[in-house]
Amino acid sequence: MKAALGKGWKWLLGLLMGLLGFTGCGKLGIFRAEYGCPNADFKLVGDVKDAKGNGIEGIRVVFTPHRDAPEEQQEWVNDTLYSDARGHFEKERLKYSWPDEARDAAVKFEDVDGGAHGAFKTKVLTGSDFAVEQTKKGDKNWYSGEYTIQANAVLEEE
Repeated sequence: MKAALGKGWKWLLGLLMGLLGFTGCGKLGIFRAEYGCPNADFKLVGDVKDAKGNGIEGIRVVFTPHRDAPEEQQEWVNDTLYSDARGHFEKERLKYSWPDEARDAAVKFEDVDGGAHGAFKTKVLTGSDFAVEQTKKGDKNWYSGEYTIQANAVLEEE
């Protein structure tokens, strides 16, 4: 009778510990608990030029991580920057975290300066139109490294 009671308690205790999450207890340093989600650092760089190869100043460049997301969701994840006098734009630390989803992104080039530097048609590049290069390795845990998105555009005059 005593042996049967001992097995019952061990079984019950094992079941209880499993339900409460004590199954990973073991030697220190073997198990590692990390909470969060995979992420990476992103940098957007590029040039916007006219058909003659001249840089265009004042073009609004909007990086949209998920181009198919509803517009009200895009507002808080989009990154907006403007081209300089050489037509160059660059931003580190985009509000974007998934390297594998770069194909879902879009970069929109829009002339918003009222013709101050010419009038150009809007252009949108999607994931297959720009290059994504890993420039820093990750830590083999949650951090996937650093990536540079190179998006160059030639805009047509209106």
